[in-house]
Amino acid sequence: MGNVLTLPWQGRKKGESNIKLVKKAIKGDSKAFTELMKVHKASLYKIAYSYVKDEQKALDILQETTYKGLLNINKLSEPKFFKTWITKVLINVAIDYSKKEDKIVYIEEEANIVEKAKEISIEEKLDLYDAIDSLREQYKMVIILKYFNDMTIEEISQNMDIPINTVKSHMRRAKKQLKEILMEGEINEQ
Repeated sequence: MGNVLTLPWQGRKKGESNIKLVKKAIKGDSKAFTELMKVHKASLYKIAYSYVKDEQKALDILQETTYKGLLNINKLSEPKFFKTWITKVLINVAIDYSKKEDKIVYIEEEANIVEKAKEISIEEKLDLYDAIDSLREQYKMVIILKYFNDMTIEEISQNMDIPINTVKSHMRRAKKQLKEILMEGEINEQ
């Protein structure tokens, strides 16, 4: 009876471990990298699908992950962490993909925000700058990097060397404090 199910490790030399494949891939062996991707394809696809809930988009993300992984495999320092590393690459690709999708949806909203920002008086801008300046240092930095340097949450995380969730937390707290400071200023003016 023939093989009904093709197993991920079929076709590999007997005894060749994933770590050996990773080491070969790091040295530039694209066939070894292809074999590694075959081994992890199903679990990576599931993760991609969980982000986008669409088969074709998940396949696109998987393809982009394979491409980026092949280009950057030489940056992997510990072969035993290949699965973690390639999963991180996939998640970053999925996040970027989702951002592109979100940008398309929110273009009209952004246009409205830009129009409203143009209407802000110089006094209001000065109040905003003063309010930003009064924030705790890490909150101020997150706001400046996000809104004045147009960095993504991921880029801020890398630049400040803090986890993404910490960046998000700082962003929420900074916005809350700014709102309180600016509302307090309006009350005092009346």
